[in-house]
Amino acid sequence: MQKTFAALVVMVAISFCSIGYAYDGKGSGGRQAKHTLLSQLPADKEMLFHQTMREVRQRTVGIRQQINELKGEIKNILTAPEFDDTLFLEKIKSLQELHRMIKETRNEAIVKLANQFTQEERAILAELIPQKHRHYGRGAVR
Repeated sequence: MQKTFAALVVMVAISFCSIGYAYDGKGSGGRQAKHTLLSQLPADKEMLFHQTMREVRQRTVGIRQQINELKGEIKNILTAPEFDDTLFLEKIKSLQELHRMIKETRNEAIVKLANQFTQEERAILAELIPQKHRHYGRGAVR
């Protein structure tokens, strides 16, 4: 019994060590890679990038709140006893419009930055642009 328990403890310890060893730091949404890229920019351009992205977040805070509310409404429509397809499609269209507004604001910020960056700095900016919704593993073209 003691040998079995000791073997189990060793196996669990080895498992945790392997997980820790295999972890490459990318589980935080690529923050480490983003930080590395940003550190390649001159300090003033790095600060400009952060300030511009902060402005984007401030300008879109209301839109993001509306998105969260709409998602709740859409969930309620889907889980209601009677499904209203017209209302569902209307809410989805509104949700898509709000997402479009956020993307537009972000794109305007990128244009503002690109106009102030050199070609080399724009290459770094191109790597920093969010690459969301790539749907890897779902048959998407890579």
